[in-house]
Amino acid sequence: MSEPSSFLLMVYKRALLLYPPRLRRKYQQQMLQTLLDAHREERPGSRRFWLKIYTDLLQSAFYERIFMLREQVLKQPIFFHALCLGLILTFLGGTTAVAFQRMLRRGANQPQIEMAKFYASEIGSGEEPDDIIPPGYVDPERSLEPFVIFYDDQGRPEKATGYLDQSAPVPPLGVFEYSRSHGSDAFTWQPRPQVRIATVVQRVTGPHPGFLLAGRSLRNVEEDETILYRMTFLGWLVLALLLVSGAVLLGRTERMKQVSC
Repeated sequence: MSEPSSFLLMVYKRALLLYPPRLRRKYQQQMLQTLLDAHREERPGSRRFWLKIYTDLLQSAFYERIFMLREQVLKQPIFFHALCLGLILTFLGGTTAVAFQRMLRRGANQPQIEMAKFYASEIGSGEEPDDIIPPGYVDPERSLEPFVIFYDDQGRPEKATGYLDQSAPVPPLGVFEYSRSHGSDAFTWQPRPQVRIATVVQRVTGPHPGFLLAGRSLRNVEEDETILYRMTFLGWLVLALLLVSGAVLLGRTERMKQVSC
């Protein structure tokens, strides 16, 4: 027979705080005695014993907390219904916000999709990139205007209307490999911090093989997304406060009725 070390026994006593206070006060001594009795039947220093003890304690404490919460909810159905309604509204609001965000992001690819297809088609039919792409200078760090860049088959820029630091930026080589095998690609490109571009790349075939990139700064779209998230959170907060206030008032009214009866 052996007694558990004072340290392990102290840790077990601390772990009993996970139980609801009412059950802990009523059964703490009984649980400690059960632990001592079970430990005497184990071989000294058994790690498996303590692992099983703490696993059982965590599981039972969790189930007791859930059971206690269920009892409290059943005693107060108004708060239960308010909680369910709040969860439903949270889910619907979150889903709607995500849907609107996706719509904003998809809209950010316009008119780049049409531009990429048009210029890629014209160059693929035999037009020279210098002839088909008009002259221009767009700095996506400062401008919201769309721009195009034509890269040769090795990914080197040949003709561009978009520039960063006086040179045409080049996306990662994986973009060209993906577009080479899939025909096109649409993605968010961040060539430098604070510069994010809604980018469409179209594969160009024919006498001038290469890649046509069309892009536009995402600054306005991201500002709209920020406004959307703030409005969604504010609306959710107002609804949550209304639900809590309504549940509290209804609960007080119900208790007053019971007292008067």
